Formats: sequence, C-alpha cells, structure tokens
Amino acid sequence: MCTEPTFERGAITFFSGRLTLKEAVAIFAHMPYELDYVNKNDEYVWYSPNPWRDNDRLQKRLTHSVLGCHPKPVQPLVKQILKALHTGTKDVVESPQVMGDHRVLIRYYAIRDAQNQYLGALQVTEDVERICELCEARDFEHGIVDGKIIDGVSAASIHANRLQKGEQLADIQTPDKTQDAVSGASVEQ
Repeated sequence: MCTEPTFERGAITFFSGRLTLKEAVAIFAHMPYELDYVNKNDEYVWYSPNPWRDNDRLQKRLTHSVLGCHPKPVQPLVKQILKALHTGTKDVVESPQVMGDHRVLIRYYAIRDAQNQYLGALQVTEDVERICELCEARDFEHGIVDGKIIDGVSAASIHANRLQKGEQLADIQTPDKTQDAVSGASVEQ
C-alpha cells in the first residue's frame, strides 16, 4: 500500500482519498483557520490564502527567516518554540491570546515524516471566541442546532454521558418537543 501522495492529471491522490488541485486550494481558502508553514530551515514558505488575510504582507515574508516575521521582543519566544519542535521536546505548543476583542488559540505543530524526521512547523491560528461563548453558556450540555435544543443523536449522546455519571435510565427524560435554546420555549417539530 502506497502512502506517498501522487499527482496526476491535476489531482493529488492521498492514501486517504483524492482531491483535484482546484479543490485543495479551495479547501485551504475556506478553512476558518489561518495556516502558516515554516520549513526545517525555519524559513516561512507557505500560508493559507484565506480571504481576510493580508496577502501582500505575507507574500513579502515568503522564503524569509520566520524570526524576521516577528517583532524583536517576541523573537526569543519564537526561537524557544522552534527549538522544542525541532528537538522533539514538544510536538505541539499552544498559545492562547486575546487579539482585539476575540480570544484566539495559536497552535504550533511539529511536522515529521514517517521516519520521524523534522520537516517543519505548522502554525494554526483559530478564532475561538464562539467556542468559548458556547462553553460559557453550557451549550455543550445540550444538543443545539441553529439555536434549538434537539433530541435524537444529540439526546443519545447526552443520555450516554448521564449513564456514565451513574444516573439510571428511568431518571433520564427525552423531550417530546424541541426547545428554543434562548427562550426555553417548546417548539413543534
């Protein structure tokens, strides 16, 4: 079984499936994350072309040392992260931050080949404000889709979680109607 991707007739065949080059580019452009890749020589060599990013600024940084992409006060931290990823001390480094009025999680992943040789680092920047709001509202305790508490698969997950906590099946009630997550009012299905 071949695990190395191949490229033929405008498509990349991976072990896990096949994408046209056009589809791969579109996937990167539509991801709700910013992806940045630094090669094994710590050169900034690729970024995801998301529509909200400053392409002019990022294009100018390509093939330059990643340290030059950061302000001097942050460079020692960048060096420390890269060293940990290079040496295998860490495979992932997380950096939660507040940018403007949004909570953001930046993760740095060591990218290694099948022989565990370091190829580079992938920086994934994600706006987690909405996820934090859902956690604070305790929405993960319900199955909520488009602002409504639902039953079905989500209810099954809730029941399974409650059973794991020791509740008896008879104590678990399944709602007959969907509830609006904001008002709590019953909504006919």
